[in-house]
Parts: sequence; structure tokens; C-alpha cells
Amino acid sequence: MRIHPLLPCLALGCATVPHPAPSDASTRLKELSERYWDLNLQSAPLDWIGEQSGGPLVATSLGDHRFDDRLDDLSSAGRAKFLDALVGMEAEAKAIPDDELHGEDRLTKALFLDLLDSTREIQVCDADRWTVDQMNGPEVNLPLTAMYYPMTAKGVADLVARYGQVGRYFDQQIASLREGLAKGEVAPKHNVELTIAELDDLAKKDGAHSDFLPPPDKLAKLPEGERAADVARIAAAIDTTVVPALKKYRAFLHDVILPKARTDPGLWALPNGAACYAAAIRMQVGLRKTPEVLHQLGLELLAKIEAEQRAIAKAEGAPLKPDGTPDLKAFEKAIGQRPDESFKTGDELLAWARKTIARSMAALPRDFKTMPQRPLEVKAVEAWRAATAGAAFYQQAPDDGLTPAYYYVNTSDPTTRTLYDQECTVFHESVPGHHLQISIAQSLQGLPAFRRNGGSTGYVEGWALYTERLSDELGLYSGPLARYGMLAGQALRAVRLVVDTGLHAMHWSRQQALDFYLAHTTDPPDVGASEIDRYIVWPAQALGYMVGEQEIFALRAEAKRKLGAAFDIREFHDVILGHGALPLPVLEDEVHRWIASKLPASAAR
Repeated sequence: MRIHPLLPCLALGCATVPHPAPSDASTRLKELSERYWDLNLQSAPLDWIGEQSGGPLVATSLGDHRFDDRLDDLSSAGRAKFLDALVGMEAEAKAIPDDELHGEDRLTKALFLDLLDSTREIQVCDADRWTVDQMNGPEVNLPLTAMYYPMTAKGVADLVARYGQVGRYFDQQIASLREGLAKGEVAPKHNVELTIAELDDLAKKDGAHSDFLPPPDKLAKLPEGERAADVARIAAAIDTTVVPALKKYRAFLHDVILPKARTDPGLWALPNGAACYAAAIRMQVGLRKTPEVLHQLGLELLAKIEAEQRAIAKAEGAPLKPDGTPDLKAFEKAIGQRPDESFKTGDELLAWARKTIARSMAALPRDFKTMPQRPLEVKAVEAWRAATAGAAFYQQAPDDGLTPAYYYVNTSDPTTRTLYDQECTVFHESVPGHHLQISIAQSLQGLPAFRRNGGSTGYVEGWALYTERLSDELGLYSGPLARYGMLAGQALRAVRLVVDTGLHAMHWSRQQALDFYLAHTTDPPDVGASEIDRYIVWPAQALGYMVGEQEIFALRAEAKRKLGAAFDIREFHDVILGHGALPLPVLEDEVHRWIASKLPASAAR
């Protein structure tokens, strides 16, 4: 059953943020936050390496339809104008007196300044001038935009107008990449090849059959008498503007970028590569950790997790190696060959995912006071992006009530998906993972939009990984093999600490990274290769998972130690989830405040 975004506040107890009577400082901060968010959605022509920071495409996906008829200005002048505006906003924020702000306003100012500072710092990467991204590039985000449009006369007109600007949009993308070439900045070769393959798939279809058309369920909402004409208008815009732009971009990548693309995939191979990676770590993880520290942490955690895996494998009769320890690779291979551990069809995989989510939803009240605030549906990954998409992922709901949140499942080759390692993915991506956290954040009444719709990877992915272990505490795993799969997921995130730092700071080759990955995960070679290509194009993002999980568990352990019998995990989770996605140092401060509020005054001192 679909629920309007406002109704969960009545039905489930929406998380609200209390505010005292606004002061002049509070009013100024609120106005500044709103102005920043409008600017960020109207035009944010910056690449944060691997993800869009904002812009009209993001606005549409969030359900804000004010800018549906436009695309970003990706020119150098457009980027400079945006950055200049941020400098002015930073000065305004600093001028607001701290002692006149309280509660969430105090947090909002700190988070706003941290966001602007990290945005400025990441510019050392110059990412707009060399990034060619098979995961989040324009050739991926543009076809997805059609799924979010309201199918009204205005919605159709806006979509046609947006598509009419695609030629200019890709021309500016090409100009940026030319600027990068002139400065010795260029994308990794294999990622360019993957992007060219995506462009080939998109450009071979005419407008009437294009992936740029809104999906059939959306088109069905058009008035029947106008539907054919409206679809023809969209298809004509695709044929006359979109497809030629795709072909032009493809030719540029193939003829100009590919011959000069770098074979060393890590950031270290770029001018300012070390500074870029440090800025990416700060932005994604929320902490200033060196690559060497993170690399060593990954190795240490991996050893502990693999010991847990060996204990389950031994109990389940795994073959033994000559030294008497369980052979994990042989064990995983044997599991993968069991008929009861595989899926035969994509429909079977989708149905299983729906049942698993329902089981998890039923268990939530044991550890949570606040329930998910948005509807969630299971959907198959579109065929045109299945080759470069992961096994499953989450896409949050926009605020307009027209589209639910989706748990996307890649059904392109269901026989390669083994049951034992899929349960933890469901819990991570849906509930109690991403869907619970993000839908609560979206519904935090009183917080500015940039806090409800954003957040560092260290928090967002750290929370989702934490819930994979939490799901074990809730008894959600179906048996020892599913628990082994959960541990395999934990090992994967420890591997990411080793591989990401290896690639971007320690001069690892793509093959070296892939070899290490395959030696310590359950993934087949094709999935492993896709993962490595993700880390190459999205530096430091993969680090946030395990660092964030470790931080949340450490805070929970501290709270239990200090509060004793007064510790309530449901209250703890409300503190973690009740302020939106916070940088890890700020999250630590908030948990400490909560602990102090629960202790007698003498103990708090």
C-alpha cells in the first residue's frame, strides 16, 4: 500500500525536531540554508568525484519540480559563479553569532560550514575536467530523470525542454575534458571503455524505444486522448537532440580521450593526486585519516572477520586445508553449487527480496521506536545499466509522493546470485539499513533540506553496515549459511579499506587490486571487476562503510558501559537517526550529550 509522504507522521509517529521560538540568528540561518539549497538544486555544476553534488537532475529526483525544464551550466564560468556564491554564503554563516543559536540550529550552522569547507577542499581534485564515470555520469543520470516527472502537460513540456538542452550539456562536458587534457588530467582507460559501451547501448535505440522515455507505468498516467501525441513529442526530442549528443560524446571519448587515458587507475597518478585523495577521504569518511592507517585497519579487521567465517565453515563441515583450517574458498564454491542456494529466474529473486523485506519490517519494533517514513517497493534494475550496476541498491523516494523508494535488484543473471549472501544485502539496502535511515531523515520536520537529503558516506553507509550485524542480533538471518554470508559482507568492507587505499595511495594496479579482492571475498570475477572499477571512479567512498560501522558500535559500547541498566537500544537508535546524517565527529558529540542527559548530575560531571 502506498502512503502519502505526510501520512506516516499520523500513522507511525513521525520524528520531529523541537525548536524554541526563533531568534534573529535562527531566522538568518534558516533563510541562508534555504537559499543554499535553492542554489544547489538550481545549478551545482561540480563533480565531487563519483557523485553529483546537486543540480536540476538531483532536484527532479528529490521531487522538487521547479527546475525540471533545465540542465546545469557545466562551463568553467558556471562553476566559478557557483563557487563564488558559496564563498559569500560561508561569510554570512560565520557572521551569525554562535551564542544566539541553540539545539538543532547550532548543529545546522556547524554542518553548513563543514559542508562548504569540504566542497572547497575537494576542488583540488579538479574532477570536472577528467572524470568519465560509468556509474554516475550524465549518460546514467539523464535516462533516469524521466522516471520522476509528473505526467501532466507541464511535465511533458519540461522533459522536452530538458532534453532540448542535452546537446549543450554534453558540449560543455566535452569542453571540460579538453581542459583537463591540456593540464595532464585524464580518466582511467577502463572506465572510459565502460562508459563508451553504455553510450553505444543508449544511442542505438530510436526515440520511440529509448531508455530516455518515461517508463510505461508513468506514460499510462497521461490522458488517453493526448498520450500518443505527448509520447511522440518526447521521442522527437530524443531523436533530434539526445541521440546526436550521445553519439558526439561517444566519438569524443573514443577518438580523443581513450588514446590518452591513463593506465594507472589511482589518484596518485594525477597532478595533486595525494591532496585529492586526502580531500576525498575527509569528504566521504568525515574524518582525517591517512591512507596508511586505513589500509592497516582493513587488514586487521579482515583477519578477525575471516576467523569468524572459519568457525562457521568448520561447524558446517567445510573441507580442510593441509594445516587443518577450513578452506573458505572450497566451502563457498560448494555452497554456490547447491540447488537450494540459487535463484532460477529474475522473478524468483524479486519475490524472495519482497518476502525478506517484509520479515525485517516485522522485527523493527524490537530495536526501534521510529518506523520508516516512506513506502518501499522492489524493482528490477533496468536492462540498459544492468551490466555496470551492482547486485542490489537503494534509491530514496522523492518528496512529491509520486514515486516510492526502490530496492533495486539486478536480475540480469539471477543464477549467479546465491541465497546465502543476499540476505545481508537486503537488510543493508532496505530495513533496518538505508531505507529506515534515509526515510526518517527525509521526514525530520524542522531541519533544513540540506540536512534531510544529504550526509557523509561514513554515516550513511556506516549505519547500513552496522545494521547487517544488528540484523543478526534481531535473529533475522535464516541460518548459519546466511550468517556466513553476513560475515562475507563484513569481510568485503574490510577489503575495501585495503583495496581503495592500495589503488589511490600505494600505486596498486587494477589487477593487483582485483587479485586481493577475489582472494578475500565470495564474489565471482566479473562482480569483483565491477567493484574495482567502482573504487577507481569513486575514490574513498568505499572507505566509509567499515569506518562508520566501527564508530557506531564503539559509541554503543560506550553508552552501555556508562548507562548500565538504563541503556535502551531503542533510545540509542533514535539518537543516531534523529538528526539526519551527521559527520562522525558530530555524531559522537550528540551521543555523548545523550549519555550525559541520562546520567545523574554528579556522574555526568
